[in-house]
Amino acid sequence: MGEVKLVEAADLNSFLKETVKTLDFDGDIFVNWNKKDRQFEMELTFYAENKEATLLTDTLGVESTEPVVTFIDEILIYDKNREKNFDEDDYLVCLPYDGKNGWSLAEAKAFVSYLQIVLDNGESDLLDFLTDDEKEIFELVWSEDEYKKIIDSNMLSLPNPNNRIKYPKF
Repeated sequence: MGEVKLVEAADLNSFLKETVKTLDFDGDIFVNWNKKDRQFEMELTFYAENKEATLLTDTLGVESTEPVVTFIDEILIYDKNREKNFDEDDYLVCLPYDGKNGWSLAEAKAFVSYLQIVLDNGESDLLDFLTDDEKEIFELVWSEDEYKKIIDSNMLSLPNPNNRIKYPKF
């Protein structure tokens, strides 16, 4: 993975939407801004060939031998100053931002850097899951500790780590 570059953006919504275009990922990423709840949902869709027509069972118990496997997970980015109206178990990770102040540059760059790692690992793990009979479960992994280490590193290495990518005005 190469150096992650921050996308210049007017606000958090445009930052997220522009950032997904810079990621090295063969799947799809969609960003949905829920203005009412002041949340952003980022849907990550992975695709992989099921060349062996392996019988797969999803979390709902639905079985399939389809030639292309689709796996979807979501990240929620929410205003930490508002009441939580979501179930954290419904998401890969739920990341807070600081109300109108949004994210610091250190947080934004850490998010992009670590998301690329999660996507790379996810693509590799999905292919392993489809080709290795020993692998019984596929799921994405987000390590809060690794993410925080990247934030801490960015606080030391970025010229202006506390500059803000603010919540959009509308």
